[in-house]
Amino acid sequence: MANRFRRRSSRALALAAVALSLLAPTAGAADTGPLAYIPVAGEGAVVVVDTAADRIVGRVEGVGPQASAVTASRDGQHLYVQTFNPPFVGVDDIAVIDRATGSVTARIPISGTDGMARPITDPVRDLVYVVTARPSIDVLSTTSNTLVRSMPLPSLALAAAISPDGERLYAVFADSTAAVFDPESGFQLGERIQIDGSVPAFAAVSPDGRKLYAMNALGDNVSVIDTASWRRLGAIPLPPGSAPVSGAFSPDGDRLLVATPGANAVQVVDVAADRVTSAVSVDAPVSVGFTADGAKLYVGSLGPQAGPVLTPVAGFDAPSLLQPLVRATSRPSSVIALDAATLRPSGSPVAIGAAPGAGAFTN
Repeated sequence: MANRFRRRSSRALALAAVALSLLAPTAGAADTGPLAYIPVAGEGAVVVVDTAADRIVGRVEGVGPQASAVTASRDGQHLYVQTFNPPFVGVDDIAVIDRATGSVTARIPISGTDGMARPITDPVRDLVYVVTARPSIDVLSTTSNTLVRSMPLPSLALAAAISPDGERLYAVFADSTAAVFDPESGFQLGERIQIDGSVPAFAAVSPDGRKLYAMNALGDNVSVIDTASWRRLGAIPLPPGSAPVSGAFSPDGDRLLVATPGANAVQVVDVAADRVTSAVSVDAPVSVGFTADGAKLYVGSLGPQAGPVLTPVAGFDAPSLLQPLVRATSRPSSVIALDAATLRPSGSPVAIGAAPGAGAFTN
């Protein structure tokens, strides 16, 4: 009887571990390698993954019903969780996870409903930027965990990014334009410019700060902007129906990895030439990120899909169109580890039970 109880208990624990997404360390997690904190959309949780062993080592509950993205403070001690809520649904705030305790220790009210863009950590200041549907960019202090100011935007932003030196904050809007702002004053620098695509779901600045890339979910391309001259350079074409929704630069800065759930692949872009050189097969990838040690690329996969992940409809609004990407699905999802150098599978997929959001990767 005792052995049977132990077997059932072990089975129950294993099943419980399967339902993770982005988490902060729990007791014993300090002895693991680099960690990934991945939000699980629809479950209101963040899971912690030991990226050396590719296994879940913790779970933080109560972050918000549609946890979609996480970023870490500059010192790596706290995590800031964005939960995408449709207008007038849920509380407009950001959950703060203390990595030492592995729990939500604060909630920071923001000025409007969370936007689709993931929160951004300032590389030189103790600040986090949150795009809202107000529209605005709210500035949070990671030392006091308070909203310190709100930067009004001229239009609804769907994506945002900050330069590596922290001198420029970029926003890409639902009307397929882009603008650059001073992160300290909030002033817009120069004119808004048109990009080559529609529904910009994600933005990223190259590690050298010279180019801004916007992944256009319904444009099936990646827009490229020269940040020095503030002019568009064109667009990198992707397969029809590929729906690019996320991206990450390789540790050496030579490649941009783009998640394209419609193409069931991660596209590999040569940054020097701004063209796709290869693709890695992954079922409906929706998030990509490199581990803190640069050894692996983690890809959030929704698993095999019966139909298109994104379906354009007449009169759509961008948030409702993209919302399926941050909701739990009826099919099991996972995070897939790839070797950063070869982009071949490295370790077993980590089952998380629901849709994986954009995670944070810490030492």
